[in-house]
Amino acid sequence: MLSKYGILCLAACLAVTLTACGDDDSETFLPIPLDANPPLEIGSAQGRPAEVVLPADYDIERRYPLVILLHGYGANARAEDFVFGLARRTTTHQFILVLPNGTLNASGERFWNGTIECCNFGSPPVDDVGYLAALMREAMQIYAVDPGRIRLAGHSNGGYMSYRYACEQPVFVDRIAVLAGSTYLDPADCGDPLPIDVLHMHGTNDDTVPYAPNPGPNGIRTVGAEAAVGYWAERAGCDAGPELVERRDHHRIVRVGNDPAETEILRYRGCGGATVELWKAVNGDHLYLSVNDGWRDDVAAFLSE
Repeated sequence: MLSKYGILCLAACLAVTLTACGDDDSETFLPIPLDANPPLEIGSAQGRPAEVVLPADYDIERRYPLVILLHGYGANARAEDFVFGLARRTTTHQFILVLPNGTLNASGERFWNGTIECCNFGSPPVDDVGYLAALMREAMQIYAVDPGRIRLAGHSNGGYMSYRYACEQPVFVDRIAVLAGSTYLDPADCGDPLPIDVLHMHGTNDDTVPYAPNPGPNGIRTVGAEAAVGYWAERAGCDAGPELVERRDHHRIVRVGNDPAETEILRYRGCGGATVELWKAVNGDHLYLSVNDGWRDDVAAFLSE
């Protein structure tokens, strides 16, 4: 027998239809009655289980942002969380975190089938967009998720994957945080997505995914950090060119044998309500490990607002 809250929740969800962007087909999500102690794993139906981290004071009467963290090439979910530190911030910043893993290639490296540029290097196609959408649908059925606040955070290959997902959007995400990743070389490959909030973080000394454009043939091909975030600024109708609004010493990035980097906060104006920012770590490298937790707190705040 459903509780009073369960009946109200089910009735409300019956009335809510979420429509995939650019697709005439609609999907109605009918969640099970919410459980105060739900399972902490989803994705088993796809054969790719993902760990779920809930706030310590998780309350089914609330609605939380859902954050999915996407690791870099050759890494895994827990190793990536060492960089972002999101799992230990689910309570202070009040969000639900999902930690999925990419698939293994022939070399035993985990990857996401992101954009054409990164990082399915010779493996059969993998529908990671569909996989992530399935995780979102399952999470909305089981947890107290706010369907209007579903977010992706990705590092390197995970950043490419975040940008690809934002282009296709089978289940809508309203914001992404990309660290040292990039988007399609050809903007036409992204299609015509809806504007979203974008935070792009990149070190100017990144020698894996360069901050500057690299069209090839050597190394990872990229449009560069400024063009990547600029595409989404254009989608949101922002004013041309971002403004330097702040320098953050507490974003200092550890670099062996050199002075720590200082982050410049570059923000686009006139974006019609969207937030589009580039955090430029001067002299920062690809790993972007901070000397303190200041930048991690700022990223968690962006993902949980």
